[in-house]
Amino acid sequence: MRWLIVLLGACSAGRGATTSIDAPAGSSSSPIDAAGSGDDTTCGCHGQAGCAVWSNVYVSWYGFNDNSCATEGMHGCNDIAYPAPQPTAGQFGTPYPEAANITHTQATEGSGTYDDPITAASSADTDPENPTTQNPRHMFESSGGATLTPGTKIYNPEVQKYFIFEDSCIECGDEYACIVSPEDTDDGKVPPGCVPGTNLHIDFWMGPSTSSDTNDLDSCEDNSTVGSDWVGGGGDVIVNPPPDLPVATEPLYTGSGANGGCWTTTARSAASCP
Repeated sequence: MRWLIVLLGACSAGRGATTSIDAPAGSSSSPIDAAGSGDDTTCGCHGQAGCAVWSNVYVSWYGFNDNSCATEGMHGCNDIAYPAPQPTAGQFGTPYPEAANITHTQATEGSGTYDDPITAASSADTDPENPTTQNPRHMFESSGGATLTPGTKIYNPEVQKYFIFEDSCIECGDEYACIVSPEDTDDGKVPPGCVPGTNLHIDFWMGPSTSSDTNDLDSCEDNSTVGSDWVGGGGDVIVNPPPDLPVATEPLYTGSGANGGCWTTTARSAASCP
């Protein structure tokens, strides 16, 4: 039944960390330049119509241990808000033109290639659980002519991997709307001067679809985070990216080994445009 997915995968986004990992080995100091170009028209390598570079994005991370199953017992720790198949007509009046891209039924860390993207979460129209006039249904994030609807692909130059928007992040939606929903326990109060539609926040999945050491996962997430809630932080992503950007296929987090197998700039191969 459709109502069962209202809050599936409503991730516990970020813990406000403000650190970031250096650009991947072999890349330039600018993460967008690492993709081949900073041009909003082509977005790197051989280009793609409709792509857009989003700057000053709050880039946070989540995984199996800290997904919302810890506080919401009606679903599992790797459930997602938009499992395949999704209707291109959408669920709440807004079309999902990229819905056919969704093949996952659970949060998944694939290889991070264009054809095997990793789960990502952002402002979703499945949130909040009980929308009201004062706390309306969240809108999809939009900037530079590109909108994150379910199935939209995203390239994260920090880790040189492709992701796909298929999960909900209630904090992301609240920050974008400048409203704190009752079920949002992480954001605190809306800061003075908050401008709706300006706070871009994307939560990226890492790790296996099983429980792992919480300290290791938290550390890997925090060290990969760029920025903080409500203020952005300079993270760059490419929305609707070309399919041939550099990809480092090593896992971001394996859940085993030193530091849980968290990705590092020195342990991964340098990637370049084909």
